[in-house]
Amino acid sequence: MSMLKTVSSRGLAGLLLCAAALLGGCAVAPSSPSAMTPDTIQTTKQHAKSVSVAATGGKGVATDGAIADAVAASIEKAKTFSRVIKGAGADYQLTVSLMTLDMPSFGMSFTCKTEMAWSLKRADGVAVWQEMIKSEGTAGAGEAFVGTERAKMAIERSIRDNIAQGLAKISNQSL
Repeated sequence: MSMLKTVSSRGLAGLLLCAAALLGGCAVAPSSPSAMTPDTIQTTKQHAKSVSVAATGGKGVATDGAIADAVAASIEKAKTFSRVIKGAGADYQLTVSLMTLDMPSFGMSFTCKTEMAWSLKRADGVAVWQEMIKSEGTAGAGEAFVGTERAKMAIERSIRDNIAQGLAKISNQSL
């Protein structure tokens, strides 16, 4: 009987440790740009000029590089500009800054709220458009077993929605 108690208490302790690891703050790999690239973007105009893209304020799974690459891939996909140039020499400079990333710390379903500052400048530094854009994304309990994966999915969806909104607004501008 005492051996059964020892085995069951060890099993319970192991189960609790596993649950804490799954529901707690486990490390999650950074998001890939493709996970934050919208499938479709509702654009009205395609600008004939080139653009370079920079991102700031990235954190956790949403790094600056991944956000910038997702925005660049989205521009190329939607043809918002004629082409994306890395580095200097573009007609326009687009900067996207992650200002807030609001996420509950635990739960079965996660909704991430994101606010990003968008700024488009001509090559001479003159601002032609800027706007704060709010978005959100949700990942439900049935989409991933591990809570950190659901959180990552919600972040990716929120940023993907923000990118779609930002590029749709840029496509409405007369440049």
